[in-house]
Amino acid sequence: MLVTGEEHKEIYEIESSERSFEEETKLSGFSAAPVKYEGAAIQYDNAQEAWTARYNHETIALGFALTEEAIEDNLYDSLSARYTKALARAMAYTKQVKGAAVINNGFSAAYPGGDGVALFSTLHPLVGGGFNSNTPAVAADLNETSLEAAVIQIAAWTDERGLLIAAKPKKLVLPPALQFVATRLLETQLRVGTTDNDINAIVNNGSIPKATRSTTFSLTPTLGC
Repeated sequence: MLVTGEEHKEIYEIESSERSFEEETKLSGFSAAPVKYEGAAIQYDNAQEAWTARYNHETIALGFALTEEAIEDNLYDSLSARYTKALARAMAYTKQVKGAAVINNGFSAAYPGGDGVALFSTLHPLVGGGFNSNTPAVAADLNETSLEAAVIQIAAWTDERGLLIAAKPKKLVLPPALQFVATRLLETQLRVGTTDNDINAIVNNGSIPKATRSTTFSLTPTLGC
């Protein structure tokens, strides 16, 4: 298990910005190339804009004040040092909560993404028709069966034009309540909870390269890919 003081860095790619907001437009790409017969003209395809996501920046601020009596009693040095450390901790914690909110709210339709649906949804619309799903059709707790199903489901994802994108899991993000379940699933050579002497296929295939236990990512008990 990997635990860091800045858990968001284990999950997100971080970019800097000098604007009040950033917009990201997803392109559809092209469909699979058809066969060109001798003498026939080349077929052309048009790329399209799928959807646009806007990220509005927030300013986070917090301060503390010392009373005049504390200064008169010569407590400024000791109190200010302790308050400064507490303030830094509060700001660092707030950053993690903000980062965790993306995943913690990922199952709620009240927090749609750029494509108009929740982060974890069975109905992510594709420009070429159809949907991508990154959550089970039926909610499931974290176990060997649901984790294997998630790996298979991720491998079946396509782009906007129906081309497989060869997606693979990179990391398992879980709350402290599931850390022991994840250890049994990912750090044993044989299957868990069975009398069969079978290998642990998830570990043997390297399906989940890394697991991260989080204190601010509370998550729901269901599985999202």
